[in-house]
Amino acid sequence: MIFTALHYFIFSSVILIYGIGLNNSIILSDSFSVLKLYFVKSILTVLSTTVLTWVIIQQFLIPLRITELYPIVAVLVFMAVSIFLETMIRITTRSVTSDFGFSFLIVILALSESISILDTIAVSIASLLSFIVFLPVLYMVRCKLDIAETAEHPENLKSLFLIALAVIVMIISAGNVSWLTSGVLK
Repeated sequence: MIFTALHYFIFSSVILIYGIGLNNSIILSDSFSVLKLYFVKSILTVLSTTVLTWVIIQQFLIPLRITELYPIVAVLVFMAVSIFLETMIRITTRSVTSDFGFSFLIVILALSESISILDTIAVSIASLLSFIVFLPVLYMVRCKLDIAETAEHPENLKSLFLIALAVIVMIISAGNVSWLTSGVLK
């Protein structure tokens, strides 16, 4: 379980490898003021949805042999949990934290690539933590590109930003080469 969590936290980061939350990370890297409430809602939504969907899959879909329908169940559970939490947040803080794509894709990733409920929770938490840890790096890259930006070429900023992300992906993926595994050195 620790290897699974580390794998989805470092080597298979949801932003860099899967691209989940890339658009959110670009938007959220502008200002960190809205992040606290956004992360609280994301963590509660993802964890409760993965656990509830896992239980429904184990109790109903597997005995009925209709496990192909788990994305539909995940959407229904996710929407119910997300709408409930969004309503509570809007009533108490009067702010909007709605998000569908990022949180739902983490739920689908966690349900698809786990074999137990603990693995599901580990994948969910590691994916969310990799997103949270990657935001300061993304903010730093954005600040460096803003400093280097010239007034004549503002359209090149997005291209440079994507090139910087590609370099970060290559740096992270470089540790996952075959000659570094223990079995090769025997």
